[in-house]
Amino acid sequence: MKLNGQKPWGDGVNVENLWQLIENNTLALVKCVPDTSDIRQVNPQEFEFKIMVRMGPVSGTFNSRVKIESIDKASGRVAMTLNSKGPGAVMNASITATISQTGVSYDADVNLSGLLAAVGERLIRNYIDGKLNEFLNNLVKLAKTGQC
Repeated sequence: MKLNGQKPWGDGVNVENLWQLIENNTLALVKCVPDTSDIRQVNPQEFEFKIMVRMGPVSGTFNSRVKIESIDKASGRVAMTLNSKGPGAVMNASITATISQTGVSYDADVNLSGLLAAVGERLIRNYIDGKLNEFLNNLVKLAKTGQC
């Protein structure tokens, strides 16, 4: 399933400060992901955490891992992979975020199996879009204030 979207920064965002966080403190970014707990840094660009999912018949804690694959400030791109396993379901995603002076956009390729795949693309799309929007709102707050 392909997903994409964008979020304007609005007023008061220092994009250079955001890039410093991306390049030097990715833990701050991971803490902006909604419904996460038990965040553990595996290496400088890889994190494990638990994420609570409540979507249709799928409900429970998913063990997740996110890895920042590349950071290219010159092009404004950050590429990452996300792998999550939970009760009878698996989600793998490749995500590319593009950061500019006016906002952030994303493109994601999401693969689902198990109960998640059975829920239906429309419900899943709405859920993931909602969580991504919540993350992007947190990212805007992080860029403006230094915290989610």
